[in-house]
Amino acid sequence: MACILITGGAGFIGTAVADELISKGHEVRLLDLLANKNNIEKSSVGSILDPYIISRVMRGCDYVIHLAAALGVKLTETRRLDCLYINVQGTVNVLEACVKEKVKKIIFASSSEIYGNQDSMPIKEVAPVNPISNYAITKLVGEEYLRAYSENYPLQYSVVRFFNVYGENQKDRFVITRFVRSVCENNPPIIYGDGKQVRSFCYVSDAAKGIVAALFNKNSVGQIFNIGNDLEPISVKDLAKKIILLSCKKDVSPQFVSMGDSDRTEEREVYNRIPSIEKAKRVLQYQPKVALDEGLRKFFKKFHKKSKKIIIRNS
Repeated sequence: MACILITGGAGFIGTAVADELISKGHEVRLLDLLANKNNIEKSSVGSILDPYIISRVMRGCDYVIHLAAALGVKLTETRRLDCLYINVQGTVNVLEACVKEKVKKIIFASSSEIYGNQDSMPIKEVAPVNPISNYAITKLVGEEYLRAYSENYPLQYSVVRFFNVYGENQKDRFVITRFVRSVCENNPPIIYGDGKQVRSFCYVSDAAKGIVAALFNKNSVGQIFNIGNDLEPISVKDLAKKIILLSCKKDVSPQFVSMGDSDRTEEREVYNRIPSIEKAKRVLQYQPKVALDEGLRKFFKKFHKKSKKIIIRNS
């Protein structure tokens, strides 16, 4: 069995990846600013901006899954230097440690944000990149650093570009979590703009399986993979209606507000984001299994258990 370090391993996707690896018998280590939820013994609370702590926790590891990053459009646009330091300098620090500690391979978590707005759907990995946010630019730079390091050092890599991952432990600023919380608290889900933006959502356990598949597949070296769910594209407006329907709350309906009130400007909004995952299916045998209704029900149940006190407190 392998020893694997997950940066950002106490976060939303990192927790699911750690669970997936542990279930397969691997030794997992975490590096995160947060304490881990998996009770993993060999974990460190620290930053990827600290080269010493990265090397210390990485020592003896075979593989690295690099998830740690500054997230969120609002955060990364208002704190651009922080985004630059964390997503670019932090990634370089991780790569330097990989070389120093003789890691075999690194998986880099990139984002579908780097595609920006595309003329045709679904989006393939060969589509031209068109980053329209600070966050997207830093992710694209991270991909280029991986390529450069692999050409100069004996370090293998794969890149996964996530498409709208959702599930338990996700932060409130993301659309499904935001809608579910609003509905649970008998508030209208807020839709920015006309709600015609189309997304395709991937449950977090499926995304975790995609990462693990890319980690151990020999044919994935030096490759980029879209990781998402291509089966059920849905508009933001219809997503809100679906969540209300699943909640059985007849007295709640969506509220439409100006795009100017959102984290994004109209210029930075991505209107359609649907992945082609044919490459991941072919090379990795990746196949998302959780349908949107099933994932929303699972998320609703777990969220509702956590939010009961919130609802009572606000009543």
